[in-house]
Amino acid sequence: MSKFTPTSTTPKIHLLIGMARDGAVSITTHEILKGWVKASRGYLDIRYPDPRVSPLVHTKLYAWAQNGSFDIAYAGSANLSTDGLNIGRDASECQQENILVPVSVEYAENYTDTLFGASLSCTDPVVDSLFTFPEAPADVLANKSLPPVPPLPEPETEREERLKDFSSIKLYLYSHGGKGSSYNCGSGINWGLRDIRANKDEAYFAVPANIGRSNFFPVKNTPIVVHCDDGEDLIMRVASGSDRCGKDMSTIPNSELGSYIRKRMGLDEGTKVGIRELLDYGRTYVTITRTSEGNYYLDFSPETAEPDEFAMQTPEIVNEFSHEDE
Repeated sequence: MSKFTPTSTTPKIHLLIGMARDGAVSITTHEILKGWVKASRGYLDIRYPDPRVSPLVHTKLYAWAQNGSFDIAYAGSANLSTDGLNIGRDASECQQENILVPVSVEYAENYTDTLFGASLSCTDPVVDSLFTFPEAPADVLANKSLPPVPPLPEPETEREERLKDFSSIKLYLYSHGGKGSSYNCGSGINWGLRDIRANKDEAYFAVPANIGRSNFFPVKNTPIVVHCDDGEDLIMRVASGSDRCGKDMSTIPNSELGSYIRKRMGLDEGTKVGIRELLDYGRTYVTITRTSEGNYYLDFSPETAEPDEFAMQTPEIVNEFSHEDE
């Protein structure tokens, strides 16, 4: 948003987050929303119901206006989320059944005028004294005690593979193919360490083909908010490759991912991350969970990591022990 430049066709967006004070907005997301509004040059208005004069608002109402008057409006059960609106997926990959039906534009306009009149901008200083934002959205917090992630199943056909719905996945920070090895400069977590890259923290997670072709992520280049176990929120997307699903996952911009991972590991910016560094940290992979509401949760905590026997058996680690015996 820092480089946002509106054009003659840029729409103005007015968004009321009706359940903001009921755990739907984390403190990090709240700060991100404030930043977006301030950088939008008046094109983005995000508001919360004022608890002093308004109840929680569970309504899902979507309306489009032109020249100051509503043209069309829909109401129903669909949340403003990737799963709720089936964003980035075709009909065969729908995760939720929802309905939206046309409503009277006059009713919609009167209804929204009433709600917005009893709301506060997320940038209003009084919000911080009236709201207590959790570290993560309620449905994300409910998934913190998930059981260990089982191995990905081997589907019998490509059709089965596309229909699989993996609730949690592991993405490794080293090359997991063959006998395994650390990523070279210019790949994976070390993507930015090529000579031609200006930012040495540029990085991505490699997404296995079977996960990419499943419906775990929306189609490539669809931004998603990923809530991390330490309270941080990352704006990410799956990209690259010729398929609609993409094969790499990174932040926007992608340097934020490398900076975040190295900070978690206690490493300096631009440090090469190998299997040895990952083992010393205590975790060689991230676990990404998709919640029932379409939110994504990333766990990179050593406390919840499972032992990585494969990493311990990679040639570079085995050779370390061989040299110690000489």
